[in-house]
Amino acid sequence: MRRQTMATLGVISVTSVIGLLGGCVSDQAAASFTAPEDYETIEQLVSDADVVAVVQAGDSAVDVVDRVPYTRTELKLRKVLLGVVSKNAHLAVTQVGSTEAPPGAGMAAVLRDGHEYVVVLHRTGAGEFEIVGPGVWRADTLGTSLTLHTAMLPCVPAAIPHVTTPWALEVELGEAGESLGTSVIGSY
Repeated sequence: MRRQTMATLGVISVTSVIGLLGGCVSDQAAASFTAPEDYETIEQLVSDADVVAVVQAGDSAVDVVDRVPYTRTELKLRKVLLGVVSKNAHLAVTQVGSTEAPPGAGMAAVLRDGHEYVVVLHRTGAGEFEIVGPGVWRADTLGTSLTLHTAMLPCVPAAIPHVTTPWALEVELGEAGESLGTSVIGSY
């Protein structure tokens, strides 16, 4: 009996590990959308960004297209770290998923109303953006710490900071910008 129990626990453990590792693979087969590109470093994020900014998430609405939820969230601009955005610009980001149907592995978790984030954005239209990379950094209530807000944190490479400070992230973005020849001090 003990041998059978140990064998069963071994199978469960192996199955769990495979499930966890398999979770890091994009689950695009579950829906008809293109999986996001894999990013290994901050430099790769910056190279695909039009804007990196500190924003506060506002109102959001969910649309369902071919059974896939898309959440469009209004953003209030706090500070531009990279790129150029007018100070009073109307900004919105559209993400795959919703709070009821979270996005899959390798995608940023849906932004929540009232929370501040550092976001890496790619422009899709006038005032419209999509998130670049596997997540966004959510600020704590004091604004002294940033934590990567993503669907599957263990799947994000260590070269992309999981927990950092606003100052350390700004320095890292500056170094990435210098290596790419991009100005990281944005204007607005």
